[in-house]
Amino acid sequence: MEKKDGDPADNEQIKSTAIVKYSLPKPAQFVKLQCNTDLNLPPANWLSSSADSYGLQHVSSHSKGFSSFRMAHMFPDCVGEVDVVSDAENIKKLLKIPYDKGHISMMVHRIENTLLIDDFDIYKHLLKTAETEWEWLRKFFFENINRATCEEDKNLYLKSRTREALKEKSLVSKFLYYSLVESDNKDGNNLVEGNSTDPLQHPLLPEPSPSTECPDPPTSDHKYTRNVVWTFEDIDMLIGTDMPIFGGGTHPCISLRLRDMNKPISVLTGIDYWLDNLMSNVPEVVMCYHLNGIVQKYELIKTEDLPRLDNSKFSPKLIRDVAQSILSFLKSNATKAGHTYWLFKGKDEEVIKLYDLTSLCSEKDFENGHNPFTIPVAMLLYRVARNMKHSADRRQPGTIRMLLKNCLKLLPEEKYPEIVTSSLYMLSDLYVPANTNPECPELDEVDQDDNESFYDDDMSENGEKDEALKVLVLNNSSLEKFKNYYKPPPPIIGSVEERCLQAETNRDNKREEEEIRMAKTLEPIPMPYQSLNPEKTNSEPTRKGKKRDRKKKADKCQPDVATNKTALLLKNKNEAQPLPTWREPLHDISWKDHLKTLLYEKAVLVYAILSEFHFVKGNYGTSLRTIGLLARCQLVMNKLQYTSNALRENCLLGRAGDCCIMMVQTWSRSEEYAAQLHSYLDEDFKMMEQLEQDEQLYHVDIGASHVKCVFVYDIRTIEQMLLKAIECYEVALKLSETDSILRRLGNSLNEVASYYLNMAKTLKTGVDIIETCKKAEPYLMRGVEIFEKVKDDPNTALLHTNMGHMHRLLAHAHTPEERGELTPQEKLHYNKAFINYKKALQVLGDRKHCPGIWDAVKWELSTALFNMGSIMHEHPPSYLSKSEAEKEVIETLQKALQYCDFEENNPKFPLYQYRAAVIHYRIGSLYHSHIWLTPNDSSNRKNIIQLAKINYEKAAKLYFQSSDAINYFTAQMQRFALSEYLSETTSILNTKIKHLQHCLEIVLELNEMILLLIEKKVDVSEENEKSEDESEERKNHILKTLVKICLTKPPPNKDCSKLAELYKNCYKRSFELKDDLDYKSLLRKLGSVLKDIEDLIDSFNNNS
Repeated sequence: MEKKDGDPADNEQIKSTAIVKYSLPKPAQFVKLQCNTDLNLPPANWLSSSADSYGLQHVSSHSKGFSSFRMAHMFPDCVGEVDVVSDAENIKKLLKIPYDKGHISMMVHRIENTLLIDDFDIYKHLLKTAETEWEWLRKFFFENINRATCEEDKNLYLKSRTREALKEKSLVSKFLYYSLVESDNKDGNNLVEGNSTDPLQHPLLPEPSPSTECPDPPTSDHKYTRNVVWTFEDIDMLIGTDMPIFGGGTHPCISLRLRDMNKPISVLTGIDYWLDNLMSNVPEVVMCYHLNGIVQKYELIKTEDLPRLDNSKFSPKLIRDVAQSILSFLKSNATKAGHTYWLFKGKDEEVIKLYDLTSLCSEKDFENGHNPFTIPVAMLLYRVARNMKHSADRRQPGTIRMLLKNCLKLLPEEKYPEIVTSSLYMLSDLYVPANTNPECPELDEVDQDDNESFYDDDMSENGEKDEALKVLVLNNSSLEKFKNYYKPPPPIIGSVEERCLQAETNRDNKREEEEIRMAKTLEPIPMPYQSLNPEKTNSEPTRKGKKRDRKKKADKCQPDVATNKTALLLKNKNEAQPLPTWREPLHDISWKDHLKTLLYEKAVLVYAILSEFHFVKGNYGTSLRTIGLLARCQLVMNKLQYTSNALRENCLLGRAGDCCIMMVQTWSRSEEYAAQLHSYLDEDFKMMEQLEQDEQLYHVDIGASHVKCVFVYDIRTIEQMLLKAIECYEVALKLSETDSILRRLGNSLNEVASYYLNMAKTLKTGVDIIETCKKAEPYLMRGVEIFEKVKDDPNTALLHTNMGHMHRLLAHAHTPEERGELTPQEKLHYNKAFINYKKALQVLGDRKHCPGIWDAVKWELSTALFNMGSIMHEHPPSYLSKSEAEKEVIETLQKALQYCDFEENNPKFPLYQYRAAVIHYRIGSLYHSHIWLTPNDSSNRKNIIQLAKINYEKAAKLYFQSSDAINYFTAQMQRFALSEYLSETTSILNTKIKHLQHCLEIVLELNEMILLLIEKKVDVSEENEKSEDESEERKNHILKTLVKICLTKPPPNKDCSKLAELYKNCYKRSFELKDDLDYKSLLRKLGSVLKDIEDLIDSFNNNS
């Protein structure tokens, strides 16, 4: 609702709105009194408790004490949002200054951007009280203020207690009770409050004691009928008012005023009525006129008409200008939180003075009388910060930090330890909020308005010192407006590590009493202000803009807490026990234990975040050191009378194991990790000192705890760290069996086994290898059980592979000094290796599920079979016949060949290719040797010959693809020898010719490799350079033999003569090779000769 009131001079609009924060349920029902009603007689309901809910009992009472503090404590959400918190009477007194020449005496305090203004009755507080009370202010008053003011204040005080004044108040009270129609509403005592935001779920912290909230004694507590946020033009004020509001019929909201018909309404009274109605959004006032207490008549006047009443005309514009001028004057000069300011105007003076009493009164002045405002201001700072922190839509970490720091500078810890400790806890929580997820802290974000600028929280005084006395000259023609240099505090920023360090620093400060000092008189508490430089001043941001920005911030989604169970996480809030409410009966828990629990919980969170942070950064030594501190904090917290059980111990143990494993995997940095493990910060030493005290106090036995294994005191060997990791995982598993811990335990078991197996490879004696493998075996078996339990097929296959590898090492360890046939132990371990490799392949099923492990298993299995087959080939078993031994060798080698992977994209494809060539060559040679033992008329001989040829041919092809020239020539010569042998063992000339022609073809095939040698695409060692000479000799022998056979009479076939001529020409070409040629020249010539012979044969074949 907005009221617009016209000024008599220029009809300028005045803007006024009011939002009720606290009020009675509804206006009292109004009844119009009959004419000649005698108000001197008390009504039946006068001062009865049944009418208390309408607030009429407060009408005759005007002394509200220092009510701004009570209102600020009631509505801490308004502090920082509104410009002023005060009693409505104080605001009216300030706004009436242009029309009232009387004196003004008020106390002013600043909390963030809000001024707390209270009336200060000089006579009541300085003259009437005992000399020992307010001594410091009494001394200052008599030294600086005109004594005439004392007499005036005394006269006003006595005048308010004269018979006439008391009679007038009584008459007004009776009139209001007469005008009241009591309803049957049984809920009349219920309160109506403005909308408030639901608080966030936070640990409940101590509240200030009522006796410390206000400078008044608790007996002066007063609750207003209504608390309203009144916006007058651009000024927001939280005010308290006791003006009764009535309603009824066509006038649902009116104020009642009793007027003496013999006395006209004065300007000051008219302003009173006008401001009261504006402050409560009352559109009309009903005047009841009386003569000597006898009701005469009623008159209804609209609020906007009050400035134009006869004998009571005033300018709303002037009142607005006065309000803006005084407020800007106060905001520009009352700048220091914790300081007490005295706003004073003497009677008939044209200036208002603002004294900074905290700066003007020396330390000596306070010795015999403490400033009664210091503690209430500190408590209010604490409450506002506490409310702001726990409010869902007012999360301003920078502002909260400023409020708490100022609070700590005012409060002596020895008198208010619970508030000081709670403030330090909240400061710590600002840097690391309680709901932070250690795995993903998200602490680097900056929470500030776009237009906010930074200020120095420890701002030193620049230039000349601020004057302790400020003066505002009252000039109705030109009221000065002052610049408000308030700047919002900076946001809390910093890296995760920096914020955790700050959080721990504030947490540790609870033990350093000497660092928390009382406020000193001449030492201002820093407030966010910039230098008074008019060249750089900017327009003040509007309050509404800030509110909108804050609402936008409140709408931002809060980060979800990650649920990754592999990290060091806090428990879900639903699982943790709720903290007790401070005001609830705490039974056997004291505030010390309550707050100690919170502080230790904060330490656990900080160390959890740091351990995760350093783990992700690869600082595993620092992470492990931090986990040790975290574990000690958790052990102490578990011993407290109340614990929130915020940490999963199995996660803590798991992360310690992870650190050990990661150190092993990056062992080249082990010296760095060892240094990190012992690089404690100052904050860590302070924490350890406190831990030692509390461990003794609560009888904490680390050696008997589950987490004792996380304490690593040095880093010596890989084996030590691997075994420590297994120990951590095993203990974690006993506390809570999860797939995550099981998998990590299985992985660490495999790491230990692999470490022993790698060590075994480097050992020279079989006994040492066997002993080392025995160490690895139980870890592998346990690992297989675990991975089978969690159904982790890839890792199950991997451990089966490692077990197969272990058995190969054991087979090697049982190798006799002089290599002979396979021993029973060797064969046993080879067979166990085959079983494990096949199990691994069976678990995987096929390659697509885990290509890396699948390829590794096949390579290992193929290698094992190949090695075993090679040994059996070179050293046949003595207990078998030759044919049986050859058969067993061939079967073993064929199995090895079966597991070779010839996919070209396989990284081991060249190795597989070469191995397959060797296998084919060995199998071919076995069949070749078997031919010599097989009779010519045997039915199986032809099949054996064919198998030998096929294997030799495949071997030669694979050697050629592998660019192995020597083995290629060797394989080809074996093919040549086989065909030559077949030609020699046959008596049929045509068959003999075919075998010899095949020999010639084999020799001609060599030219392809010779060309590669000439072009140096393939290299051979010098000792193997004679192989080409041998092939040349064999070729010439074949050609001569072919010529002889073709010239035999009778010829074997009709083409023999032509063939004889062909082979003669081929033989002639061979004479071009000279014995004195060097290797390279011979190679080129041999290639040329073979090419010519090939061309001759091709030409013959094409013409025939």
